[in-house]
Amino acid sequence: MGSCMGSTHSKINKIISIFFFAACLTYLMFSVHYFATGFGGEELLAITLVPIAFIIYVLDRLKRNALYPRLGFKANLVIASILVSLCIYISIYMRTEYIPMLYRAGAFNVMDKILALIIFILMMEFMRREHLILFFLNIALVIYCVYGYVFPGILYVPGISWSRVVESSTLEIKLGVFGTYAQLGVSILAAFLLLQGFAAGFGVQDSIVRTIVYTFGRYRRLVPQSAVVSSMAVAMVSGSGSANVAITGQFTIPLMKRYGFHPRYAGATEASASLGGLIMPPVMAAAAFLMADFIGVSYWQVVVRGFAPAIVYYVTIALSVYLVAIRYVGKSNGGGDESFTLPKPSRSDAINTLIFFACIVILCYLMGVLWMAAEAAAFNTVTVFLVSTLIIQIIFTKPKPLTIASWFRNSVESFGKITMELLLLLASLGILINLFTVSGWIMKLGMMLMTIGGENILYLIAIAFALGIFLGLGLPPSATYLLAAVIIAPVMVRLGFNPWVAHFYAFFLGIISEYTPPTSLTAAVASRISGAGFMETMFETLRLSLPVFLLTFAIFKWSYLVVEPGLMQLYSLGVVATGCIGSACSFYAKYSKNRVLDILLRSVSMLLALIILFHPDPTYTSISIPISIPIIVLGIYRTRKMY
Repeated sequence: MGSCMGSTHSKINKIISIFFFAACLTYLMFSVHYFATGFGGEELLAITLVPIAFIIYVLDRLKRNALYPRLGFKANLVIASILVSLCIYISIYMRTEYIPMLYRAGAFNVMDKILALIIFILMMEFMRREHLILFFLNIALVIYCVYGYVFPGILYVPGISWSRVVESSTLEIKLGVFGTYAQLGVSILAAFLLLQGFAAGFGVQDSIVRTIVYTFGRYRRLVPQSAVVSSMAVAMVSGSGSANVAITGQFTIPLMKRYGFHPRYAGATEASASLGGLIMPPVMAAAAFLMADFIGVSYWQVVVRGFAPAIVYYVTIALSVYLVAIRYVGKSNGGGDESFTLPKPSRSDAINTLIFFACIVILCYLMGVLWMAAEAAAFNTVTVFLVSTLIIQIIFTKPKPLTIASWFRNSVESFGKITMELLLLLASLGILINLFTVSGWIMKLGMMLMTIGGENILYLIAIAFALGIFLGLGLPPSATYLLAAVIIAPVMVRLGFNPWVAHFYAFFLGIISEYTPPTSLTAAVASRISGAGFMETMFETLRLSLPVFLLTFAIFKWSYLVVEPGLMQLYSLGVVATGCIGSACSFYAKYSKNRVLDILLRSVSMLLALIILFHPDPTYTSISIPISIPIIVLGIYRTRKMY
């Protein structure tokens, strides 16, 4: 009996996998058709694909027995069947009724309203399961919209009907579930995630990591740099800290432990390097695409500016990790994790790595030199990647047909899962922004912040920082940036800040939210791999990642770092890097065996760094830089001599 039930269960799981692949393939086909033809525009694509993304979400959770695990498998099957059927009908209905619904705006029929309510409930359920803070924010805003008339003073709202709340959040295409943010998710974001999906499906990310780890891992002092370089490379398409740790940490953390790194430092090194993936262009935690839309510029203009902070971050991290390596690797002959074997890359790994970096160069050339539209550039790059990878792999490694088929299947499913999570998040944020708008609360909040900023701009910066940290406790960086860009950035621009400074400040707030305890998923993954405690890994990650906190506020003084590419940007990059490196030396350099002298020189290094980065008088900066550089050099030299 048990064997029969197990066999039935296995067959059902295979059927679920087939449906899951079919849903991902459908999503991919609609996306590729749009990238190739532009047919129907972003609005039509969004109302078609958001329900399909929810289908992928349901089937993915059902496959992993994570839909409603307490209810049992049969109940989950019934629920999933109902949800999938509803989403299929919604997708077909919304696509076929798209034009008539535009004419019915303000006078929707009964079926429109029924489906609007279903869509709203489905999205709220997604938020409840995946983003609890976003769920409660939306609940609070719905109540505020409907019962705003009970609030006094500036909080007063005449009151909006329940039907208006639901319809504006779902059926009115400009805002809500199918609004601007979902449209970005199915267009330009999906085009870039297509490269990530195929890179994951063809095993390129693992190939890159194996190649880089092997290259650096043969030299003991450079072992930790394998984490920095491999994470930076993978970050170019992943834009996710936790994903980076999962991909690169499985190789780099055991390797560092093998050469004497304490598990705390091994985990923190990988976590801080992987979190840099959130800053690294071209993806920048998906915020680059949103920023381009907010400021009204091309995506490439955001990317060009994003490289400068990323370079500062990784240079500082690399030096910090090097100083730690001098202390720990220099003392050990391999007393750490001896069970780990350095992965030797195959010919296929070398080919994948070469093709991947060539495609990144092609992508930058198409956007930066030929000024090709971002979607077209990404789609053409994916085509080049796919064709060249297949041809070269067939010539050099002669894969079997089943292997090639598995590559394609993995690519299709990877693309579906990656885009599904981001698209549903953006659709959920669309509801939140819509509720802010229809209630008028966003204008009132803006006026209050204007009043505060008019009295003292530092108050506004501090409030924005606190708000970003609070929102980031339960939201991913892209969502935190989006909310900060909607609430904070417009106020800062009206008070005279350059739009680039305001939006990069909002962007860094979103990034910082991923670092802060107790919710850093990246540190959690790193600590699990390293075997160290979560909190000790988290706090060591914060120390290593100090540059991102300094960059957040340094852009107010050194605005050319993000305002305009050119010589002034390079100068600002050098100055800010000097300040960040000086701060790193204050933590990780060893100046003297005399404790008092060592603490004194470390303190001087930090003080000079803070003056360089934040003092408003350029005279002090000009004096501090020539003093700071020799102290940095001395710190590196003395650390090498003493260990």
